[in-house]
Formats: sequence, C-alpha cells, structure tokens
Amino acid sequence: MKNYYKIILAHFKKHPNIRLKIKQLAKSMKIGNAEYTFFRDAIKQLARDGKLYRFEGNTYGLIDQRGEVIGTLDMHPRGFAFVHTPDEKKIFISEHNIATACHGDTVAVVLHQRRSGSKDEEGHVTRIVARGKDVFMCTYHDLRGYALGIPAIFHLKTDIVIDDMNDLIPQEGDYILVKILEWRKGGERHRGELVSIIGKDDVPEFDAIMVANKYNIPNTFHAETLKQVEAMEFKIPDDPGRKDIRDINCFTIDPEDARDFDDAVSIKMLDDGNYLLGVHIADVSHYVRPSTPLDDDALNHGTSVYFTDHVIHMLPEKLSTVLCSLQPHTDRLAMTAMMKVSPEGKCLKYEIFPSVIHSKHRFTYRDVQNILDAKEGIFYTELHQMSTLAKILKKKRKDEGSIDFDLPEPVYELNEKGVPTSIRLKDRMWSHHIVEEFMLLANQTVANFARTRGTSVPFIYRIHDIPEADNIYEWFALMDAFGVNISFFGLPITSKKFQKTLEKVMKQNDSSYIMRLALRTMTKAKYSVKPIGHFGLAFEDYTHFTSPIRRYPDLMVHRLLKQYLIAPSIDPELKKRLKHIAKVSSAAELRALQAEREYHKIKQMRYITNHLGDVFSGIISGVAPHGFWVELENIFVEGFVRKDTLSSDIWEYDKRHHQLIGL
Repeated sequence: MKNYYKIILAHFKKHPNIRLKIKQLAKSMKIGNAEYTFFRDAIKQLARDGKLYRFEGNTYGLIDQRGEVIGTLDMHPRGFAFVHTPDEKKIFISEHNIATACHGDTVAVVLHQRRSGSKDEEGHVTRIVARGKDVFMCTYHDLRGYALGIPAIFHLKTDIVIDDMNDLIPQEGDYILVKILEWRKGGERHRGELVSIIGKDDVPEFDAIMVANKYNIPNTFHAETLKQVEAMEFKIPDDPGRKDIRDINCFTIDPEDARDFDDAVSIKMLDDGNYLLGVHIADVSHYVRPSTPLDDDALNHGTSVYFTDHVIHMLPEKLSTVLCSLQPHTDRLAMTAMMKVSPEGKCLKYEIFPSVIHSKHRFTYRDVQNILDAKEGIFYTELHQMSTLAKILKKKRKDEGSIDFDLPEPVYELNEKGVPTSIRLKDRMWSHHIVEEFMLLANQTVANFARTRGTSVPFIYRIHDIPEADNIYEWFALMDAFGVNISFFGLPITSKKFQKTLEKVMKQNDSSYIMRLALRTMTKAKYSVKPIGHFGLAFEDYTHFTSPIRRYPDLMVHRLLKQYLIAPSIDPELKKRLKHIAKVSSAAELRALQAEREYHKIKQMRYITNHLGDVFSGIISGVAPHGFWVELENIFVEGFVRKDTLSSDIWEYDKRHHQLIGL
C-alpha cells in the first residue's frame, strides 16, 4: 500500500502556499476513486497530528514555521477569533484552530503560510499561556443523569459536565455560574463545579451578572481572603505618626444610595483670609496589606463596578461598607491631606498624614444643595465656605485650560424583573461640583508631593496624553459638516486651545452629541509611573488618591505615601511592581467601562421593547452609506434607520460632510 502520509506532505512541501479542499487536492494529485478513502483519512490524520492544518472553508495546507507569537484571544460571536499581540498585530484564527482557548485567554499562536494575495495574518492556537477566566455563565440542564452547564455566551464553545454541585439545587433552565476545574481537549466536555445559582433571566440582577461574566469581572473572593477579613476589627493603632483629629467638623457627601463612604471633607477660615481645606480618605491600606490573599484579590478585581441593581465590590463588604467606610458618628482611620488654599485658589502649603477622624454627619448631595439654596441648616457655615472655595477652584481650573466634559447620564427606574419603567437624566447639582473640586485638588496635591520627591522615586500617576493630531483634524471636519463656524487652532495642541474652541462650538450647538464627538478625539486616561501630566484637566501633576475602597491604584498610592512620609525610597523592584499595577489597573478600568456600557445598552433595549410603535423625537448621531443612526432624546436609546426604508429611492452618501442626500 502507498504511504499516503509521505506523498501528501511531499506535495505540500513542493507547493507550500496552496490551500485546497480534500476533493480538490485529490484531483490535483490524480488520486483515483479506489484510493480516495485512504487518501482522505490520511489528510485528516495529518491534521489531527498538527502536520497539516484545516483552514476556514475546510481547506488544508501547511503552517508557517516562524515560531510562536503570544497574544490575547478575542472571540467573535460567529465562532472565529482574533489574537491581538503586544505589537498591535491582529491574527485571524478560524473556528477549527482555536483549540480549547476562550475569550480573554493569553495564547501562543503559530502563523500559517499566507494565501496568495492575502494581506491578513492567520494562525492556529498551539497552547494556552494563561487562562483569562475559569468561571462561566451557563444554563443548567439535566441530561440523562448528567448535570450539564451550557455556555450562555459565545466566549466558551464547549459544554461543562458539573461533577460537584456544592449542595446547590438549580432548576432546569436556570442560569448558573460554573467553574471549570478540568479543561478537556478534542471537543470533549470540560469538567467543573457549580459556583452559584442566578435563576431565570427575569431576576433583577440578571443583566449585571451576565455582562460582568462576559467581561471577566471577578465577582467572588478566595476563602483565605474572607477568613482574613472576618478576623479583622476596628482598633486605633498605637502609631505616633497618626494624628488624632476627631475634634474637627468633618462630614461625608455622597449619593443617597451610597454605602461605601471613601471621603470626608472639612474646612476652616484662617485669620489671614486663607482656607484650610481637609480631605480625609479612608485608610484602606491599614487593612489591606501587601502580599496577602486579600491584596491579591483586590488587585485582581482592580475596581468596584456599579450597576443600577448590583454592585461588584473590589473589597469584601465588611471592609467596603463597614471597617473602611467613613460612617457618621464613628471613629475611623484615614489618610488626610490638609491644604492651605488662598482666596485665588492656589494651594500655598499642605500636609499629608495618617489620621483618626470622626465624621459628624452623613450628607447626600441633595441635602447639601437644599441647605445651600435655603441658606440655613446643619453646618451651613462650613457648606457655604466650601461652596465659595469650590467656585474659586473651578474658575482657576477653567482659566488654566481644564476641559469639562459634563455629559448627561441615564438613571433607570426598574420593576421587580429589572426592566426599566422609565429613563431620566441623572441629577447634576452644584453640590456634586463642590466634592469634585476638592477631590481634584487633593489628587493634584498628592501627585505634586510625590513628583517633588524626585522623578526617580517610584509612584503611580493618573495621566492623559495629548490627542493625536489626526483626531483633531477629523473633529474640525465634523464640526464643519455640522455647520459650526470654527477655524483650526494650530499646533502645538494645548488644553487651553482645545477648551476655548470647544466653548465656541457649544455656543453654536450645545447638544450632548457634539460634546461626545469632542470627547472621542481624546486619548484614554490611564495609570503610569511616568508623570507626563493630564491634558484634559490641564494639570502638570495628577494621581488617584481619593477612592481606595473602590480603586486599587488609590490603595497603592496610600501605601507609597506612608512609605515616603518616613523617607523617599528608590527601589528598582518597586518600580517594576508599580508598572505592573498600572497596566493591570488600566485594564480593569477598561473592562469595567465596557461592562457598564453594555449594561446600559441592554437596559435601554429592554425599555424600548415595551414602546414598539410609539413615536419619539431624536437626533441623527451618525451617517453611513446604507443609512443613519438616531439617538432618542433624553432616553439615550440609539438605533439604525436603513435608507431603503425612507421615502426617496435614491440616496447619495457624502462622506466628507457626513450626509445622506436624497435625489
């Protein structure tokens, strides 16, 4: 009998770039009908052995031998995927060549020979470098005595046999969370354990849990972490460096439904006419120590994620809402930035120190606004002084070029099934701005403290780079298309120039859509060890210090402050660690943002489904050759209108002016 394996491989080595289906290959190699079965089986075995590869369209060919490429797998709902590499390459992976990889996995890829005329890189997954996640949302089914989890989203292709139910009893069709304990190959079902029962898709928190799982947002803590937290209790440490300032009038100002109070504020008018502003932040670093299971979990979470009906905390709730939270009429540990601020808004001097505080009151934003409007009420004198100082700080920021993208946010009223019964704009009061101005000043002050220790002293900064010139040019072209009369401000691009131009634009067209277009020209703010400044805020120094209960970088900043208050330290290993933390935290922030955006879209679609046939007014938010997008006013629901549904038969797309013109 012929050795078909050698014959086939010799043919491919002679023609390394060909990709053919089995019958096409048999015809080109002049394989007769009597030999075809052996020939076909040999090709399939060579594919199973990894010597040939099956490509999209059931064609076969050789792989490239240029070695492995490492990247992150991005699954597509239709089954194929792309691998994104650190050098920004995008490699296509057909459904047959994904192996057991899932969305978000770090994988090793071997590239294939490119097809003639193809510009796209293509490859196959050879191994999993690191799993992106191991807990998946599934639907529960009892199949002939087997407990089965069928993936609810496209990130996982293979069902999971649930070997350990952990004493939980789901109902047929329930949504559940399953952890994979054993990854099986060759299409065989994975093995796992049941983590929790969500229930049917009409439970209020369903949408939040679904998008959190889709974007791999951790929703649990390790047993060691929970054990560590359970043993914790509040106690004022015997620390000579910690100042007792429980006698000052400080208080919190937060949303009505808040439970984790990160920050408290205090103010005092000095005899010299300056303000003494205190920003007191929960001392989370006292409880979350480095190299502990709790710290590992906190970094893995990276940030708390807030949905309308569900919160995924960065820290266990005992810490988030009890021990660390600056509850009223309760002693709490804090990190304090006490700043002497001039009547012109300049920070003349400051002191940063660990403290013990006692919040005298818990205000909501509405409480503060009502007191300011009525000009009377509890702590009115302090609140009035805060309001005056906040106006000074806001004006100073504006004068220096700070850009305010104050975009409206949707708020949902949900029924018992989590479906919105109404969508309204989030209340935006002056009291919100008071707290924002104080937090901005504290973050700026702490960053200045770190940078003035010397650029070689490791620290985490919040940075925002200058926009790309091409994005700015495109924005000006869009404004021209909208009939806005502005001229290009020239290079170099500065915060002040952009701010002034945006003000001119908003005077001519103040729609939120125009503001969002301006926001899209900006680069993404991120965390870094390099203090390059913040373009949007027009700050030379900036970090995140004010929310350590819900952001890991803030927690790390607190640790560094405590260390540098004793003595600056130049530790090369620490700088490497901070680079890693900055990268991981930026990624956690991005996935949280993506999850929140998708959550909003789901809620908006659930709302609009109950209004089919109703008439709404809206604004055209984008134009394409085949139609245009419309955003409905005040409810933020966006939909696409195809041009073939319009009255005119012929529509011409004007790309330069972003218009569809009926002929």
